[in-house]
Amino acid sequence: MIDKSGSPLSNAAFRRVWIGATVSAAGDAASWVALVAYALGLADGSVATLAVLYTAPVAVGGLVAGWALDRYDRRWLLVGDSLLRAVVFGTVPLAAALGGLTDTHLYLVAAVYGLLKMTSLAGFPALIPVLVPPRQLMAANALESVSFGIAGLVGAVGAGIAVATVGPGYVVAVDVLSYLVFAVCLVGTRISGRPARAVSRPAAARRRRGGLGPVLRLMVREPVLRDTTIMFALFNIGEGALLVVLPERAVEFGLGAGGYGYLVAAVTGGELLAALVLLRWSWRPSLTRSVVLASLVAAVAVLAVLAPSPWMAVVGLVGLGGCAAAMTTWAQTLRMTAAPAGVHGRLFALLRTLMQATPPLGAGLAALTLRDGVAATVLAICALMAVPALLFARDLTAAGAQLAADRGVPEPDRAAIGGQA
Repeated sequence: MIDKSGSPLSNAAFRRVWIGATVSAAGDAASWVALVAYALGLADGSVATLAVLYTAPVAVGGLVAGWALDRYDRRWLLVGDSLLRAVVFGTVPLAAALGGLTDTHLYLVAAVYGLLKMTSLAGFPALIPVLVPPRQLMAANALESVSFGIAGLVGAVGAGIAVATVGPGYVVAVDVLSYLVFAVCLVGTRISGRPARAVSRPAAARRRRGGLGPVLRLMVREPVLRDTTIMFALFNIGEGALLVVLPERAVEFGLGAGGYGYLVAAVTGGELLAALVLLRWSWRPSLTRSVVLASLVAAVAVLAVLAPSPWMAVVGLVGLGGCAAAMTTWAQTLRMTAAPAGVHGRLFALLRTLMQATPPLGAGLAALTLRDGVAATVLAICALMAVPALLFARDLTAAGAQLAADRGVPEPDRAAIGGQA
């Protein structure tokens, strides 16, 4: 049981937004399963085409979403996004009920989802500094990871059962309701404060008008942003390669048709476990050192995939998921501190768009290295996780110390979890 005393969940505004975002994300996970079921049931349906249209538009929509999140009221932008997606997804079960659902209809819905995906994916973290005080930033970021973990597990599992029993139409209808729940939660949220006052109104206004240029220059100039972005991009390429390796290992382990799902669930379980740990206990070590160490531990954990025992592989994958979730929480807290509030929308949209784009590169890497065996691919994944951490360790640690000194607060204390520091 998580102690909510003094945590972000004791903050009514954050609690409403978090609940709404979690429900909406669970709906997204469920509706994807339903869309796949619809595609498989259509004579001309293609799951591959559906997947491409569901993901590829993020590269375009993400950049527009970042600009919009810094230019307009983020809360109302998220409300509009939720209502628009509710209308779009609502056409699917309606068309199916009337006997007019086509593959083109499914593809258009998937493309709209891809275009709008980054609005909520970057909008929620951009709202966090407005909803909670600085001392609760890390707890709030950990709760975002918890949200994704719960949503992914509940949404996918629930959809699998529902599609098999009552059909995909009901699943998509539930997703429509989840968008409306998020919209209602946002409308009912009153935000009394403003994002961190590290930047003046004129400066913030200039950044809002400046497009991506100021954000890119900030990412190059600020070591915390630059180093973590490069580290995470390479780390994600490694995770993308791992997703290609795991099906092969599942077969070699003799885990059956569901083996791949078991191994992926181990990673997800590790992510959720780490997020819960960060919520429960205060984290006092330096965040920059922690990011470096977690990346190195993750590289070692991946080696367990080569173990002859599937149980050893599962333990290693749980460790990998835990390290990845902790790194994300710590790095996001650092980024919120290092970047002015006026660029948070563009910054998180750009970073998350980049992270969405890197796993396919990992798949390509796996296709090349698997020719030399699974061990070669796993070693390449380890290198992608460990080498950048070693190269940036000194620069990132110094930058974290300087960032803490500039704010006048020791870095570990800034990251203390609500009320426990």
